[in-house]
Amino acid sequence: MKNLVYIIVLACFTTAAYGQAAWIEPENPDVNQPVRIYCDISKATNAEAEKMKSNPDGPFYIWTWKPSETRADSLSNGTGDKPWKSSNENLIMKKDASKGANVWYFECIPTQFYGVTATQVYAAGISFLVKPKDGGGYGDPDIKTEDYNLVVEPPKLNRGLLYSIPSTMLADQITSLIYENTSETKSTMQNLADGDVYMHMIATAKDSASGNTITIEPAKFLKVTDNPKLQMKKLADGRFKLTMIPNKFLNVPAGYQLVEIEITVRKKAYASSADQTNEKSKLKYGCK
Repeated sequence: MKNLVYIIVLACFTTAAYGQAAWIEPENPDVNQPVRIYCDISKATNAEAEKMKSNPDGPFYIWTWKPSETRADSLSNGTGDKPWKSSNENLIMKKDASKGANVWYFECIPTQFYGVTATQVYAAGISFLVKPKDGGGYGDPDIKTEDYNLVVEPPKLNRGLLYSIPSTMLADQITSLIYENTSETKSTMQNLADGDVYMHMIATAKDSASGNTITIEPAKFLKVTDNPKLQMKKLADGRFKLTMIPNKFLNVPAGYQLVEIEITVRKKAYASSADQTNEKSKLKYGCK
């Protein structure tokens, strides 16, 4: 019933005009807010969906397992000793005739519905199929659409030339710092080569007991090339990346918590301010 294959599909577009069978709205959702998961049953390719195509009045139900199938009983996919034959009434879908004669959606707040974090939703995506109340099975022919695996991208932000992934940095979790060299408007900093980009960092940390603050500087601005950890790696798309666990990378003393980090990107060969980014990016830290 489930092909747990995570793929990027055309279904991640937001309008049925492109002919896809499944999509989400909004396209780049805040998954802590209501999201609609759509399916146009008339465009299902699974032969087991033919009975659903000839019955556009439904009712139809979502059956979903990613990012999590382990949910509260009230939100489980099916009920009773043969759940495939008895879809949960709490998972009934609504018809949206404005988008097509057999278009249905299920609305939920993904983090609440699946009982996971926003990061988990963005990482795993949403996998589901659509079926009638009785989906057959147990010796009867299945009645269902094919499996849909939707990529869920976070809201698009104007992130500037330098940003972190995830956008909220956590001191003890893996963080990638990205420099968008492909968007650089400073002519002397454009089209940089692999091995030519370094970061200068100044971090601020606070003692959780006394409130005293300290600054941490892995290398002075003119000496960053002496610290190979500060060199950024060029990606195939022209961006540069540095991956780290902030607390370990910056050797933050015990009892101190990171507050922010100020970063300037510069060339390996530095002669003047022409060889550095104009902006000093300040990245904030969040809590677990």
